[in-house]
Amino acid sequence: MKSGVVALVGRPNVGKSTFLNSVLDEQISIVTPKAQTTRDQVRGIRTEVRGQIVFVDTPGIHRAKEGGINEFMIQEVRRALDAPDLVLYLLDPGSKPEAEERVLEQLRGVTSSLMVVVNKADLFKRNPDLASWIGPWVEKVKAALAGTELRFLGFSEISAEKGHGVQTLLDQIFETLPEGPALYDDPEALTDRPLRFVVSELVRKQLFMNLGDELPYSCAVEIESFNEKVKPVHIAALIHVERESQKGMVIGAKGQKIKEIGTKAREEIESLMGEKVYLELRVKVLESWTREARKMKGLGYALEAPASLARGKGKKENR
Repeated sequence: MKSGVVALVGRPNVGKSTFLNSVLDEQISIVTPKAQTTRDQVRGIRTEVRGQIVFVDTPGIHRAKEGGINEFMIQEVRRALDAPDLVLYLLDPGSKPEAEERVLEQLRGVTSSLMVVVNKADLFKRNPDLASWIGPWVEKVKAALAGTELRFLGFSEISAEKGHGVQTLLDQIFETLPEGPALYDDPEALTDRPLRFVVSELVRKQLFMNLGDELPYSCAVEIESFNEKVKPVHIAALIHVERESQKGMVIGAKGQKIKEIGTKAREEIESLMGEKVYLELRVKVLESWTREARKMKGLGYALEAPASLARGKGKKENR
């Protein structure tokens, strides 16, 4: 048996969640055309005869302002890079080296193995010039990380959406992982996240799919109740927004927009659960929740205290 943890990192919209769903053959991590859809770490578990891989999907690496939801997202990336067995650094052929510098900043100090994976490889096969920067960039990554504890293992090309190269990459991952028992006992488990979390994410996905470009980033979804004792299963979800005007946009004229969101979300939830669901949606204003740590924590986005602040607090208490 082989087993290990594999962290998926890269810039927003590079295809990390698409890759995770592809290897699990299930929608565990939501995917939308908009960047920075993923907010939390999402663990996906693939178990087969030769062993178990625990993939950790992460938010896209970007410049984050201090103290808000974007800092929480980068915090999730750092946590995922703490001690994995392998890091898959996913690249988009349409990216640029200067944008990838942000990823390189996060990789410095990582003490595991690294594999560079070019996703959407079908794009640059049709347009070779699109990926002309990738070879030199990979060499720069290797040079920048030389002398650190991170071990560079190689380079792969895949198309996660189409499935091309995914099986070959899985074979390579299994070859690199250490021998050991499964990290999760249930061979049927696909994630360590509770069903409530996955359901809330499916609702949030429809906010991204059915609202304007900016509004979904101000939305959070909280599952108020989840009653599986009744049929159909009754789920009540609360959509938090930051302003009263946003509440009106989510609800829409005569409630049409929230009805559309609810219908699409319910269909995906029923597909996931394999049974009928009654989904009730409400919208509530929680002012400035994306910027206030206390409100973020109440919604499950807890920011860790900066090390400097923690040290300062300890010194004060010692005095």
